[in-house]
Amino acid sequence: MANVKQALGTAATMTKTLASLANGSGRAATAIDNGTNLHVSADVRVKIKTGASGVSSTGYVAVYLLRSEDGTNYDDGFGGTDAVYTPVNAILLGYINAVANATTYNKVFDLAELGITLPAKWSIGLLNQTGAALSSTEGDHEIKYREKYLTVA
Repeated sequence: MANVKQALGTAATMTKTLASLANGSGRAATAIDNGTNLHVSADVRVKIKTGASGVSSTGYVAVYLLRSEDGTNYDDGFGGTDAVYTPVNAILLGYINAVANATTYNKVFDLAELGITLPAKWSIGLLNQTGAALSSTEGDHEIKYREKYLTVA
């Protein structure tokens, strides 16, 4: 008798520019093409580092999933490339509490746990609400993902 099991794709890093992202500003990473592999879900890890000063004790970064069912038209008018982003109707995955100066924060978002399946193309958008600009060093920030699919063994 065959069993259906979860399988994991190779971990990869999204292309994005988050260095010095101003408070109140959003940015989205270059979209991932899921049209060939047809992965069902993904784990997405977001790492950010707050700026050296001015971070609010109630600060956070909001994380959004931007989708395109046809590979061209995305949520919120996103164009598919690393660019400025303003959240409107995209799916809010959750928040990263970021409440201290010069501190690195990591959070993993399990899209399957959230009941989300991946479309033809997708991306991650961030909205900085920390009270200050993020760290000016691009290497302090990262969006990594590992897509998931089902296999019969």
